[in-house]
Amino acid sequence: MKIIIHGGFFSESSTSDTTKVAKQNALKRILKDSYTYMETHSALETVVYAVSLLEDDELFNAGIGSQIQGDGKIRMSASLMDGTTEKFSGVINIEEVKNPIFVAEKLLPFDDRVLGGSGATNFARQHGFEVFSTEIPQRRAEHEAKLKATGTGTVGCVAFDKERKLAVATSTGGKGFEIRNPNAQTTCGCGKSFS
Repeated sequence: MKIIIHGGFFSESSTSDTTKVAKQNALKRILKDSYTYMETHSALETVVYAVSLLEDDELFNAGIGSQIQGDGKIRMSASLMDGTTEKFSGVINIEEVKNPIFVAEKLLPFDDRVLGGSGATNFARQHGFEVFSTEIPQRRAEHEAKLKATGTGTVGCVAFDKERKLAVATSTGGKGFEIRNPNAQTTCGCGKSFS
């Protein structure tokens, strides 16, 4: 069994030593918890679990640590790849969901496995994912002060389980201060458009 996680990249030159140590400790804890989890779960289940732990930690730019975009909203993306079935699923620019990786996981058995924007958010609501604000005071302060984002970041996990199955998952809260296209429409790959 093998597992790799990453916590993305933030501009380490502007990060305090205390924050760097906190991130390292969080990564060690999440890696240990995920490896233990994998002892009784598949690679696919493990990567979802590991990424959800990263999304739940405000130190990382995913889930509750996500950056605020130019229009003051948080939009997140997550994807999942199953090496056994060779299927991929993902959500792009989903809003107000605690764990985008769980929505990507829910999409895996569907024919149309990639949804974006309001289509992704609507799918989440229809499948029991409650409205959840991932905004934290630090991100709001950064946005209101119009500071440059602390850097780009994406979290992720790769797992190779005892049955030699491979799976990969990632999640991101964006780079921060993105420009939103007000006329953009999102399609689900099935020909339907969502505005």
